[in-house]
Amino acid sequence: MFKTRDIILKRYQLQKPLGNTAVGHQTWLADDLQSPIRSVANSGTNLFGLKWLNFLTSLLRRKSYQKVTLKLLAFSPQIQWDQFKLFEREAQILKLLNHPRIPRYQNYFEIEPQETNGICWFGLVQDYIPGNSLQDLLDQGEQFSEEKVRFIATEVLKILIYLHQLNPSVLHRDLKPSNLILGEDQQIYLIDFGAVQAQNVLNKVTFTIVGTTGYTPLEQFWGRAVPASDLYALGITLIHLLTGIKPNDLTNQKNIWQLLENHNIQHSFKKWLKQLTNIEVENRYQTAEEALNKINYSEDSVEDKNLLALDILTKNKIELTKSETELKISLAASSFRIFKILLNKIPLIEDNIFSNNTFLKLIILGSLFGSPIVLVIAAIILRNGPIIVGGLEIMGGLYFLGFCSLILIYLISLLRGKIELEFSNNTLKIKEKIIGFKYYEGTELYQNIVGIFIHKIIDRYQVSINTRNNIYFLGNKLSKEEALWLAKEIQDWL
Repeated sequence: MFKTRDIILKRYQLQKPLGNTAVGHQTWLADDLQSPIRSVANSGTNLFGLKWLNFLTSLLRRKSYQKVTLKLLAFSPQIQWDQFKLFEREAQILKLLNHPRIPRYQNYFEIEPQETNGICWFGLVQDYIPGNSLQDLLDQGEQFSEEKVRFIATEVLKILIYLHQLNPSVLHRDLKPSNLILGEDQQIYLIDFGAVQAQNVLNKVTFTIVGTTGYTPLEQFWGRAVPASDLYALGITLIHLLTGIKPNDLTNQKNIWQLLENHNIQHSFKKWLKQLTNIEVENRYQTAEEALNKINYSEDSVEDKNLLALDILTKNKIELTKSETELKISLAASSFRIFKILLNKIPLIEDNIFSNNTFLKLIILGSLFGSPIVLVIAAIILRNGPIIVGGLEIMGGLYFLGFCSLILIYLISLLRGKIELEFSNNTLKIKEKIIGFKYYEGTELYQNIVGIFIHKIIDRYQVSINTRNNIYFLGNKLSKEEALWLAKEIQDWL
């Protein structure tokens, strides 16, 4: 019944559907209208005292808002009571979770029947993770190498360690490719906790059968899910990624191993997968931590990674020190960073107004450089010599000033600025310097960090830390391996 552009609770504007999982279930990408990403300052005196310019530029610029995932459930005769209990339980447990690879809980609400044609709807709001599910990538024909599958396994196991070590343990119970997102930051996220369960309530006589056929172990169908049940689902998911064949298309476990024999996969990894997906729960790895410790990366690959890290530190003069309580990183700042910061301090171009609005740009540049030309043309028409001379002098002065400014920007950009990061006590401190002069200092809470991203600039790469307040660019002309290594060091710490 909901459609694009509808606004729910006078706050969440629906943008596009993300899928319908069952009757009475809807999932939407929405804008949180109470959380604008950018805002124009309304107080203080602007450059030349022109306060009205803030109002003008705010009209010219399209606002953007924080994206959220909105799950909706209709409480109607078509749904079973158990579905509502699962939906409510998902909201309750998500509210208690705090992990960077799990979408953060934001809100849970009820929409009264009189507002929706007599049907009561419940809503659950979470952070939106931009990216593609692993199922989407499989459907697009992507082939997953053993190296990539090992990476996915490692990242998911870290999430499961967090969930299973909570008190009581939290079991996902529906781990599959469609519930794993490869984010735009190239990190793996675990989503859709619609089947989640706290282990201390699993021993009741009545239970709800949840999970997806092919990925779900037998004990879960009997209502006896344990942490090793999530490990089984992970193992089947990894086999699906390696082979490209859905588990439902495999008649028995023997077919799985025959299929894997036809793929170039290390023997140790096959053995690890076999134990992870053993039919008998007692013969599997019992904890995610045990499975992570036994994933068996070869010693050569570990040595190669250490050499790569040492080479990166040497070539790029990246100073990285790490202890149990803090992580410090010092490296080159991005080009022209000092000018970006100085420009953002000028009210006329605060919040990227200048760069994002072509019309405003033309007005400012036209008035600055075009006025003397208009003055000279008018003086010529009126045959006024003094005004012609004066206009030419002003025009020449402005052009000379612009030329000198460009030369100055170029010369200063040749100097290698430095950015220093200090991670400690759930706080990130940032300092930026050039030739020893500190031109920026800021502080960000971990909870405000949206993600770590890698940007490709022609044939070089750059890493950025995106927060709700700012974007901090790290490195000057990094290689792909260097950018991946630096991003992973920060991600692992966070």
